[in-house]
Amino acid sequence: MFSQPVVRDEHNVPLVRGFAKGIVEDLRVKLPWYWSDLKDAFHTKSLTTILYIFWGALANAVAFGALLGDATEGYMGATETLLATAALGMLYPLLCGQPLTIMGATGPIAAYIIALRSIGVSLGIPFLPLYAWSGLFLSVYLFLGSLFSVSNAIRKVTRFTEELFSVLVSVIFIYEACNYFVTLFINPEVSHGEAKAGLFVGLLTFFTATGIRGCRNGRLFNQWIRNRVADFAPVIAIFLGLGVSWLLIGHYGIDKIDLDFLPFTSGDITGTTLGTDVRPWLVDLTDINAAGIGLAAVGGLFAFVVIFFDQNITVRLVNASEHKLKKGYGYDMDMMALCLCTVLLSLCGCPWLVSATVPSLNHCRSLCFFGNEGGNDKQEDEERRIEEQSMKTLNKLRDLVSMSGVPEGDLDDAEKASSVRSVSESGLSHKDLVVAIHKESTSAIEMMSLPSGTEITGCLEQRITPFTTHLLILLALLFLRPALGSIPLAVLRGLFMYNGWSNLAGNEFWDRIWLFITDPKKFPEKSYVQVKLWKVHLFTVIQIVLLIGILVLMRSPAGFVFPIVIGLLHPIRLMLVKLPYFSEEEMELLDSHF
Repeated sequence: MFSQPVVRDEHNVPLVRGFAKGIVEDLRVKLPWYWSDLKDAFHTKSLTTILYIFWGALANAVAFGALLGDATEGYMGATETLLATAALGMLYPLLCGQPLTIMGATGPIAAYIIALRSIGVSLGIPFLPLYAWSGLFLSVYLFLGSLFSVSNAIRKVTRFTEELFSVLVSVIFIYEACNYFVTLFINPEVSHGEAKAGLFVGLLTFFTATGIRGCRNGRLFNQWIRNRVADFAPVIAIFLGLGVSWLLIGHYGIDKIDLDFLPFTSGDITGTTLGTDVRPWLVDLTDINAAGIGLAAVGGLFAFVVIFFDQNITVRLVNASEHKLKKGYGYDMDMMALCLCTVLLSLCGCPWLVSATVPSLNHCRSLCFFGNEGGNDKQEDEERRIEEQSMKTLNKLRDLVSMSGVPEGDLDDAEKASSVRSVSESGLSHKDLVVAIHKESTSAIEMMSLPSGTEITGCLEQRITPFTTHLLILLALLFLRPALGSIPLAVLRGLFMYNGWSNLAGNEFWDRIWLFITDPKKFPEKSYVQVKLWKVHLFTVIQIVLLIGILVLMRSPAGFVFPIVIGLLHPIRLMLVKLPYFSEEEMELLDSHF
């Protein structure tokens, strides 16, 4: 059964499917590739990706672990987050359908855990038992969702929801980084020299990574060298930040430049943040009443909404056609693997993990091939793509010219009249046609003049880099805790900011925000620019209001219900077409599918 080829109908995807049909289909698609997923990892890109994502995953776990530790009084802190990230990050890529995603804590999930604790405290329900029971109910919902292919619903969602959620995640990353640097200056216990040094090192890390990443489209050296340097951009930035940090400490002394470092100790690795005497690894599931279990059932359902969007939107973004993936997808396999991981995390009182958007996209893009990096097959595919695009451009130009009704040679009066009638029938003036032809020609020239090697032509799809990345985190926790304890938090916050900023690349919602202050002559060649500008701005403002509303709700006493707003994003999008401001055609241009 699993050896038979699978042909998927991408145009008629049901919202749900019969019992286990989807996950069986996923297994039929993914299992034939499993050996390839292991052996294909032997490539130089794997090494650069592991070195990069290691620091990103570490920074992600430390940041959200510290955030949860402060909010839960240490009952769920950095130790629990790091060990969960290391252990479950190794298990998930071996079981899931899309191993290019990276398991980690995320801003929406951290905000929901904090809100869950707040409502538990207000009702006198112990946090860890409430959390564990909520996680067990969540696992049941994930299990059922996997068996009945509930993840198919995310494929009905458009850019409106996906890109708004992606920007939400980036805003959380950038906010947490900036908040750290601002806190350095307003905290009376931090010296002015330490604050300035921390800000300098963080910005140095951010701008170095951003600048080196942009050299892929530069003019120096050849494309192969530029691609290799760009692959190592975050790694170079991290080591530069580390070097400058210790150079400043060595020059001015630890008294003046007393930077914050990773909060590691040389204690027992088996200990929790508060110690196993205060907070054991296994949660006591009996320390809760019936009302608390009932609340946990609701809490697990709300958590399912957050994780459903967080997980599936990330996988959807990784599976985007621009990444040129060849091995298919497995949304139901992803949900089943997540279900198993969630059971373990809940019983141990560790934060729930999902495919984190920013690390996952950075991992995928780090493994992408540019130009002919992937070999002759990739180069032939790229040449074929350019040839097909060239044919489409020529056909468009021919249609535009034919609309003008202008024959070759001199025109007599009858021919001029015929030309005017043809233009009138098309609804465009000669000026409009000339502008359209100019835009199409400019687009064709830009496509043909694009520097060789800057277009994504493939991706190194395999399971080893995420497994190895989290294995390194586990080994570092076991054997290199003193070394990790010498890493300034400012460096990782700079990387945090870089991860959030780089995730915004190619996001049309983010691009449309900049249209408010962009010269109309410099608008990008996107479908939405064909819509009246005030309608584009109105559509963008609606998304901005929703984004701000979610952020405010997440940090309010009613934060427990913010998953409901996330779940309503797509229905709100469907309602917009009912408004008198947008037609079906305009909405398709503003909000196309991936």
